[in-house]
Amino acid sequence: MQPTRRSYRLSEKETAIPDLSSSGPSGSSRKRIRKQRRKVTPPPSSPPAAYTSTDDEVEAFQLKEPRYQASRAIFQARNQENPELLRSHITPFSSRFVTSNSVERYEKLASREFVIQQRIDVTDENLLDVKRVVVRSGLIYTLIDSDLFHPNVVKEFIANLGAAENRGDGVAVFLRGSMVEFSPSLINAMYLIPGFEEDPDYLAVDIDRVCSFLTDNRVRRSEAMSSKYLTPTNQVLYKLVCSNWIPTTNYTSMNQERLKFLYMLHHHRGFDFGQMVYDQIISFAANISTDRSRRVIFPTLIQQVIDYQRTVLSFEDDEEYTGYPKLVVKDIKAGRGQGGNSSAADLLADIERTIADLKSIRIRLRSKGVGENIHSILVGLNRMSRKMKWNRTVKKVKVSNE
Repeated sequence: MQPTRRSYRLSEKETAIPDLSSSGPSGSSRKRIRKQRRKVTPPPSSPPAAYTSTDDEVEAFQLKEPRYQASRAIFQARNQENPELLRSHITPFSSRFVTSNSVERYEKLASREFVIQQRIDVTDENLLDVKRVVVRSGLIYTLIDSDLFHPNVVKEFIANLGAAENRGDGVAVFLRGSMVEFSPSLINAMYLIPGFEEDPDYLAVDIDRVCSFLTDNRVRRSEAMSSKYLTPTNQVLYKLVCSNWIPTTNYTSMNQERLKFLYMLHHHRGFDFGQMVYDQIISFAANISTDRSRRVIFPTLIQQVIDYQRTVLSFEDDEEYTGYPKLVVKDIKAGRGQGGNSSAADLLADIERTIADLKSIRIRLRSKGVGENIHSILVGLNRMSRKMKWNRTVKKVKVSNE
């Protein structure tokens, strides 16, 4: 659902969040948290002012707080009409966790750190090139709607996500007494992501073409790709990909998926950003037990998804808000890498390199009594290589005779 497109009679009265900590059959032996609760208003964000771009195009951004207040009022009016939307279909285990399994999931998350998201200063003239790409791609509000996040709340949300209930194009998640919605369409509405006609398969683009484009033709082969060859603009954008869009803590590793995503942004192809983020968070929540070292992703976004719907109730032992998105900056050394492999793609060279690799593998496998399959592959590749060399020789002879 996209709350910004719904029309309701708005009420100034705050929606009462039901206390479900004592719900369930009498005499239940389930453990419950009975801390005193208080309302905590999230710290104010620092909204950007209007700016004028270098091409005389005036862009006035919509301030975050008025949008969020209007959205909360819409959710409030809707929930007053249908209170069942706030209730879990199962009796919550406690006021924090919907099931006992959610408690176990939270314990596995409790000690983990976060991938802190970044923001952009739209008034920084040194970042006009970066800002232009982001504005055209439709992702500017993912970088200027800046907030602290509540560590306990974010981790409880992910812990309860394992028992989420299907709703619309997403799910409803139990969080501190009532349900909150989480869906691709809600994420798109929250960040004012423009509509899209089709969702391109950006992963299908040729990686060599991507590397050439992002390095201004200094690297034409992905094998030679390094962060030092990115142009100054793309060096900043790649940081943002790694923090805000496809999170990782390794900014220097040239991941093909992230490089292709950045290439797509430059070409202004419409895509479903909300679905991409939603899938990543769902996948992260599903792999808490198996991927125990990974940091918690999208903490600011998750906090904003919650704040977009209602005020969060807090317990006395909660941690303080933290993780205000840091400003992204340009590295003065970016794009100065020398010695990049600028040679164009060569099928014959690729085949010969593959032959050399397979020969070394074959030698290692022979010591273990295997390797016959690789031998047959090598025979075929050698034939192809000889044929290509012969064709090239014939062409050279024809040219010289002419």
